[in-house]
Amino acid sequence: MRKALEREIVKDLFIILKNNNRTAQISHQGVVIFLLVFCLLIIVSGCSTQYAYWNHPKTALVMMQSPGAFGPARHASFKIDDDRGNQDVLVMLALSGGGSRAAYLAARVMTTLQHDPDLDILKEVDVISSVSGGSLAGAYYAVTEDPEFVIPVPRCKLDCAAFNDQYNITCYKKGKRQQIVVGKMTEEEKRMAHKALRRAISDCSAKEYAYMEKLFHLSQAKVSSNRIWISRQEWHERRTRGLFDLNLQFRRAHVEDLMSRNYLNRWFASWFWPGNIARYWLTAYDRTDIMAQTLEDNLFDTKNLGVPLKFGDLNPERPYLIINATDGTEYYENPNREAKEGAPKMQFGSVFTFTDEDFTEHLNSDIYQFHVARGVMASAAFPAVFSYVTLRDFSDENDERYRHVFDGGNADNLGLRSLSRVLKENRGKYKHVIVILVDAFVEPAGKSSKNPEPRSTFSHYLDMNFMDSFDALLKSNRQIGISEFLKDNIDIKDKLTFWHITFDKVDESIVDVTPLSYDDNPLEARTLRQGLNRIETNLRISDISKQRIDEAVKIIFKKDAPCLYRIKKILLNENPGPLI
Repeated sequence: MRKALEREIVKDLFIILKNNNRTAQISHQGVVIFLLVFCLLIIVSGCSTQYAYWNHPKTALVMMQSPGAFGPARHASFKIDDDRGNQDVLVMLALSGGGSRAAYLAARVMTTLQHDPDLDILKEVDVISSVSGGSLAGAYYAVTEDPEFVIPVPRCKLDCAAFNDQYNITCYKKGKRQQIVVGKMTEEEKRMAHKALRRAISDCSAKEYAYMEKLFHLSQAKVSSNRIWISRQEWHERRTRGLFDLNLQFRRAHVEDLMSRNYLNRWFASWFWPGNIARYWLTAYDRTDIMAQTLEDNLFDTKNLGVPLKFGDLNPERPYLIINATDGTEYYENPNREAKEGAPKMQFGSVFTFTDEDFTEHLNSDIYQFHVARGVMASAAFPAVFSYVTLRDFSDENDERYRHVFDGGNADNLGLRSLSRVLKENRGKYKHVIVILVDAFVEPAGKSSKNPEPRSTFSHYLDMNFMDSFDALLKSNRQIGISEFLKDNIDIKDKLTFWHITFDKVDESIVDVTPLSYDDNPLEARTLRQGLNRIETNLRISDISKQRIDEAVKIIFKKDAPCLYRIKKILLNENPGPLI
């Protein structure tokens, strides 16, 4: 009915324009009629459900992978079947919300863990639970591959001489850090290299050796994404040594650059694409969809070709990925849905995750056909700025329902509740559990006590005090979330190591990295902590803010050296000593 009416309106519009424009001049009457009809078309199109949801039913067929590609990685789940690194240790990384501040902090912590002189700790991470801005870094790591395929050998003896006749394998030993870099091979080369691998590695547990064999076979397969995770440090080292080939340089950027791009400006520019203008006004396509497309173009599609990456395209070598959002839907019961025993009840304000469990239980939908960029955007859909992300519930064909989710920070800005679900699903499986929480929280300043008019210029049109209320909510919920996580997992306290990486650990006395500006009071020397607290929650970040975060990460890693030392001892199967 609506589409037929639209066709009639467009037909009438064409006739009017044709009759009023025979000499390529549109009369005043024609312009008025055109505007009236256009407004009517907008009103009629308001009923459109096109682009309202992007998920698919669970029964939909999964597209076949190209020959030689990885099969679908079932890594959007709470059930951990593919352990990375030390097979007896569960390592979980929680990445908090906080816009580009959180994305950049997460990237800096992850690359610092990656380049530890004794052990690539990032290669040991089994699960990433991310919220809002932290999801940019977490999801990007999950879909990418490294510039070279590295098999770390930290807990075994490694004889590099076994690879002397293998031109496509490089063996590396320096201190405690030892690894094998594997290139692409023919079937014959692969067979010979596999024999060399068996000769080179000794004093390994059966599980550890099986894991390294699995990595060896994965090294010869293709991943769906052609994007590469490379740190700024490694990027500059490769450029200095002339190790970039044209293909690599053409397709890549280092992760710190990608996490600090001005996505707000890119989003705003995308509003004016002709296709986006039409879809925004004539369909359910909204601001959130435009930002999801922006993130997809920069992070979550195949570079150059632009094919969207789905959760089924997650790299099997990477950690499990749990993206957290907040459910904004009224509670409803579905008689056709059998609730899983012990599964959390989904209701307004609860955590909704982009996992196989939540998509199956609450939507009868296939997470592995859903676009990664839209899952990230759902987690970052900040109220008032972005709209809900809508998901179709396919549980009952006779009762059409939808679930609306938005910014994950409202339900849990730390991602710890999902880690508790992981622990419940994998109870008793590991000797040690390591949780690294990367918390981008900054202390809200509040309004000046000397200013009688707290409104800004923009607040004359839209009062921004809701931002202050949101900051107050995050502040009160932050410590509660940590306390609840530790309380919920008190039964494993003897094997749980919890490392909280937060700006709170930067001493108040440390001077800021930037000199005072002209407007600053020289009698009030600004500290680094004050500078960090001024970094806004936004999808853009300044160079000065990045410098402050860089310095903060150096300080935190140095200050928390005993905790880092314990984590490495556990991962290297050495005696970690008493809990900190």
